[in-house]
Amino acid sequence: MLRHLLATTALVAGLSTAAIAGDTAAMKDGGQTGAKNDTGVYEFELHTLAPDATTGILATNMVGKPVLTSRNADGEEIGDINDVVFGRDGTVRAVIVGVGGFLGMGEKEVALDFTRLSFVSGQENQLIVVTDVSRQELEGATPYERPDYIPHWMTAEGAREQMDKVTASAKDTYETVRKEAIDPAKQRLDEAMADPWTAEKTEVDAASVSTDELIDSTVYTNQDTDIGDVAEVLIGKDGKAQAVVIDVGGFLGFNAKPVAVSYSSLKMFETENGDLLVTAPFTKEQLENAPTYEPAAYKSNPDAVLLKG
Repeated sequence: MLRHLLATTALVAGLSTAAIAGDTAAMKDGGQTGAKNDTGVYEFELHTLAPDATTGILATNMVGKPVLTSRNADGEEIGDINDVVFGRDGTVRAVIVGVGGFLGMGEKEVALDFTRLSFVSGQENQLIVVTDVSRQELEGATPYERPDYIPHWMTAEGAREQMDKVTASAKDTYETVRKEAIDPAKQRLDEAMADPWTAEKTEVDAASVSTDELIDSTVYTNQDTDIGDVAEVLIGKDGKAQAVVIDVGGFLGFNAKPVAVSYSSLKMFETENGDLLVTAPFTKEQLENAPTYEPAAYKSNPDAVLLKG
């Protein structure tokens, strides 16, 4: 059923042995138009080395298509085309139809004479594959056995096995990347956020820190990385600090970007020298990508501007 993934053989001969109904000249673009409804096949015109153009249907277009007992609403789908068999003279002899099973698993393959097929006009210039054979006839027919000398990978079952291997390989690759790259990176980030460089410092209650102490304080993410200086403390209607504005980037205070950060996201410590140490759980990249603080926008909708930890 998946042979069309592995071959690009063109079926352009032998159609005279099957009945062609409907407008066979509708498709002129190689079978591309109307591909969104993938239940039928397309006949198209092509030029070979012969002086005159001919028409045909791609074998790869037939593989995987359903075979119906009728084009009408009561038509029963009795199987899918798994392969196409043609002789040395180019005449199509048979199609291999998969009957029963589920998603191709456990199905029985039957060789169905090509003369038992007809092509009738369907929607969007498609040709629907119809047969006069019943499901009961196919289920009672002798199973088709692929010759041993034909490589297994060329069968539908072989193609499925190869796809299963690709899927398993992709999963293994993801697990390797996750274990060797993603998980260590996450661990390093967690360690950076919980760096013991503050372990020996005394954490102080942020509510006890005055505005004057906070202004111009440098904000750190770890011992060696500062992300900016506190430029302003934003006080709420209850008289308590709601946020601080951190100047990010710039040089000596010029061209810095002001970013509003929630006050609750800050942690404050007293150093061995009695100085105030302010930390935040943000990276410099997060602050650089955060909205620029503007007093009017903050007053109108604080949550749209505020960076929260």
